[in-house]
Amino acid sequence: MTKKRKRSAKKRILVVDDDEIIVTLIKEILEEEGFKVDIAGDGMEGLERIKKNGYDAIISNMNMPRMKGDKLYLEVKELSPTLAKKILFISGYISDFIKSTGNRYLKKLFSREELIKAVKDIIGSYKKS
Repeated sequence: MTKKRKRSAKKRILVVDDDEIIVTLIKEILEEEGFKVDIAGDGMEGLERIKKNGYDAIISNMNMPRMKGDKLYLEVKELSPTLAKKILFISGYISDFIKSTGNRYLKKLFSREELIKAVKDIIGSYKKS
């Protein structure tokens, strides 16, 4: 159905969410598309991974323990304004905060196609930034 492109370096994505079912589904979908996917269970763990690894995009839930998605976004923005623009928010409720960032977002429950398109759009725009 979809052709996988073989490239020398896989694009790396971090998924930050405390919902194991959502994380597992996102990871499977994106790995099938040829991405390398890391997982963090909350914003604090996500921030530590971001500091240690380079990512081409981040997918973040908003409502998580220890550090919520808005705080993660603000911390990433301090570290790398360019990377902060590459955060895709996923949430059951699209808040004014999410809208104010200008970032892409998906409302739960989103489709496989919506997820893939959003990630590819973000990674594509990353090359141009």
